[in-house]
Amino acid sequence: MDWFLAAIVSSVALSGQALMYQQLQKDYPINVYMAYAWLGSAVILSILFLRPENFPAISRNMLPLVLAGITSLTGNYAFNRAIRLQSNIGYIESIMAWRLILTYVFSIVVLNASFELIRLGGVLLIVAGVLAVSGAYKMSRKDIQWGWFNWSLAGGLSFGLLTIFARYANDDGVSGEISLVVVLIIAGLGFLFGAFRQKESLVIHRQHIWAYLALIAFAVVGNGALFVAYAKTPNLAYAIAIDNSRIILLYIIGLFMFDERWQLPKAVGIILTFVGILLLS
Repeated sequence: MDWFLAAIVSSVALSGQALMYQQLQKDYPINVYMAYAWLGSAVILSILFLRPENFPAISRNMLPLVLAGITSLTGNYAFNRAIRLQSNIGYIESIMAWRLILTYVFSIVVLNASFELIRLGGVLLIVAGVLAVSGAYKMSRKDIQWGWFNWSLAGGLSFGLLTIFARYANDDGVSGEISLVVVLIIAGLGFLFGAFRQKESLVIHRQHIWAYLALIAFAVVGNGALFVAYAKTPNLAYAIAIDNSRIILLYIIGLFMFDERWQLPKAVGIILTFVGILLLS
């Protein structure tokens, strides 16, 4: 799977993951459902991809992989705290999109990625489309409450650093799937430790088992595809921009399942996003 297709797959699956976050946090602490999601995903991906011949590359890149695991932990915790305080995920994603600047500059300076004007235009169009669909372009000062806003900034920084640390390991022989396994284990154990420290119950109610299984399935597919995209993309910002387009999917889902309304600015945003994706392809 090439980076472009992987990024498209990740945007679809991670839309489902975000919806499951919102559903489960009504009844469970963040540490609990994240521990189950990350460690459950790690078990599945280990069975599928982890082999003895992978261990030399893992041990050689343990530092960037551990740092990627820590930033996965902090990024996902910050994202979940943000969506607990702000129901419009589009607002949160729009603030976190600043990581595109960090990863774009890193890719140009460190990865020696070539400057491609047409693809930079694609990134900017996707950002504009996301802003339009989420309604973030018309946020007032009263909408920017420091709680969710600060968590979003922290999440953007953490996720940006996560992609950089993972790419360091990828460029030294660790595949996207294997780097994800290590990241999930480290972050999952961190969430589990947090649950124990806060004395949070790990009991899952029977009626929520399917929600947990759905979350793990979305996490396996979405994060697996995203890490493949990180490993193969010529510029990390390209994969992140396409992944951000999941806001479009969340909006369309909202039209059919919730009380979202069809609006012309959001329709324009969808068009801009798709044009941006085509330019990145």
